[in-house]
Amino acid sequence: MKIILYVFSGTGNTLKVAALYKKYLEKHEGNSVKIYRISKKSGKFPSPEDYDLVGIGYPIHGFSAPEPAIKFCMQLPTVEYKRTFIFKSSGEGLHVNDCSSQKCISILQKKGYDVNFERHVVMPYNMIYRHRDEMAKQMWIYAHALVDLNCREIMNGKREKVKLPFYKTFYCPVVRVLEQKFAHVHGPAFKVNADKCVKCNKCVNVCPQNNIKVEDGKYKFGHDCVLCMGCSFGCPQDAISVGVFKFWKVNGSYRLNELKNDESIPFPFVPNNAKGIYRLYKKYYREADKALADAGIDVKDYI
Repeated sequence: MKIILYVFSGTGNTLKVAALYKKYLEKHEGNSVKIYRISKKSGKFPSPEDYDLVGIGYPIHGFSAPEPAIKFCMQLPTVEYKRTFIFKSSGEGLHVNDCSSQKCISILQKKGYDVNFERHVVMPYNMIYRHRDEMAKQMWIYAHALVDLNCREIMNGKREKVKLPFYKTFYCPVVRVLEQKFAHVHGPAFKVNADKCVKCNKCVNVCPQNNIKVEDGKYKFGHDCVLCMGCSFGCPQDAISVGVFKFWKVNGSYRLNELKNDESIPFPFVPNNAKGIYRLYKKYYREADKALADAGIDVKDYI
């Protein structure tokens, strides 16, 4: 089976999840998976008509899909029928995020894409606060197990209803519009500290919106920002200020594979040892444990 994964990813978290889908889908004989990163830098996208299965991946922004993911769904061609699934990532597993795919699903269904199900994978925050190493390790190990489970479900032809009732989704379009409009207005508030900057241009190259320009040696941020935080998260010198989000800024990679293999870091961290804010993750991991146990999967096999 030929599979295409169209992925929007600012800091790279959702791209890492997409790589897991590729890994575990290709463990099933006969599958080949191509990942296309949604970006204004990426050029023409591969036609979904050349593939048997389509996946759409994105990070959750304000309880919704980010603007580039929604616009990409609008750009996809109409097809007679195409089996499709959605995967999304965020820094928390709260069910308020369940409605995030509704806009994309509505667009896709009108174009002939049969959305069979969606999956939510928790990954470390790229803004708000930096997760502890114990938490990041747990997120990454569970991501492996849950994506592997989902890939088995895909191969078994699993189908689930993904539409939610209005009372569970009414806030999503309101927050989506506000977040997207604010991102554009706020974009120029991002600044580069010239004393820290080493002119590596990593921020320019990573920006999926081509929103960062260099003029006369100075970095200027435009109005096409979508608050993906790829620039500030990945800056090697922590030289980018992020306007009103300065207290939510997170900088630097979590080194997920290193944490996963570090035996000195305890696993699991949640639910038994969770305190403070991490108690919010108990329900997500208990639900994950049940789904994995029902499928005969032991998460410790992925350490």
